Amino acid sequence: MSPKTLRIGVLLELVQLSDIMGIDLFGNLSASYLNQVLPLDPKFGAFTPHAMNIEFFYIASSLEPATTTPPNASLPNSIGGFRFLPNVTYDDCPRDLDIILIGGPLPTHRPEAADRFMKEAWGKTRVWMTTCIGSLWLASTGLLEGKKVTTNKEFLPVARAGFPGTEWVYQRWVVDEKPYEGDGKGSSGQREGGG
Repeated sequence: MSPKTLRIGVLLELVQLSDIMGIDLFGNLSASYLNQVLPLDPKFGAFTPHAMNIEFFYIASSLEPATTTPPNASLPNSIGGFRFLPNVTYDDCPRDLDIILIGGPLPTHRPEAADRFMKEAWGKTRVWMTTCIGSLWLASTGLLEGKKVTTNKEFLPVARAGFPGTEWVYQRWVVDEKPYEGDGKGSSGQREGGG
């Protein structure tokens, strides 16, 4: 029996690249990556039993090139500098992923499809991670009401004013429980990281 594929979603729209780059660490745990480095040094074979099949879903409103913040002032009508290609839209992405990462998208930009995706995937996705102000996007859905959450420390006053039903704490990270409908084994963690 082959091992289950770990499915990871990354919301890409108008995020800062530094907020999502840590997801690459998961890529280094993949069987496909290990197969590429194994010929370079046989000692990596010790990791073979632990390698995972991983599928990444890079999610945005469309499959057109997405941009990161901050804007590139040297280009006319530019929202962001670095451009990359999503591989799935909010509407087409599966809701039952293993992990979803929300970086720090601009709080002023929030497509309805992103809101719908987060609400539909919340109970079906085991782990949600946010970095920087990504927790503001998730909080705006109402899903973090009553939860202990953190965000970029400079944005804590904004978060507390905008979402008073959420317990915003001045901490580097928070792990809190959330409902999980995936396998009937109960709750699973939610992890948020502030800046």
